[in-house]
Amino acid sequence: MPVIRIAWLILFAISFGFWLLLSGHYDVFHVSAGAICAALVAALTLGIERRAHFMAAAREAGPLFRSGAAWARFPWYLLWLMGQMVKAALGVAAVLVHPRLPITPIIVRLPCALDGDLPLTTYGNSITLTPGTVTVDVQEGAIVVHALTREAADDLLGGAMEARVARTFGSRSR
Repeated sequence: MPVIRIAWLILFAISFGFWLLLSGHYDVFHVSAGAICAALVAALTLGIERRAHFMAAAREAGPLFRSGAAWARFPWYLLWLMGQMVKAALGVAAVLVHPRLPITPIIVRLPCALDGDLPLTTYGNSITLTPGTVTVDVQEGAIVVHALTREAADDLLGGAMEARVARTFGSRSR
């Protein structure tokens, strides 16, 4: 069986299984619709520059993920990030239940000295995953962030997250 067919079957099975898990409807119509949608998703996404993007990312990443050190450090970064997400979620919850709703939305430009697309993307996505902050734009030498409160913006300006990303990937930081 050609590799493309096996990959299509795997992608179809994952998509359809995920659909079944989340839908909660198991009558003939809904299961058929889910199977058709999963087949379309598998057919349409499988060939979308699959090899070109993978190879370009591997070349750009260079030694970052070819070395065992970055692979070993990444799970520790994820654990740290989950802790930051919980801390930020509690902060957002406290703001939302406060009687005066002390929201002070602000857009800040964070200086960023990370080199390479992978560390920069990880940093931007980490900011967005943290409740109360969203990465709006990535510019030369900076990341633009919308924060729900001034305190959330100040935490990011402290540079701890950028330093963690830099340490994880062996990249430079400010």
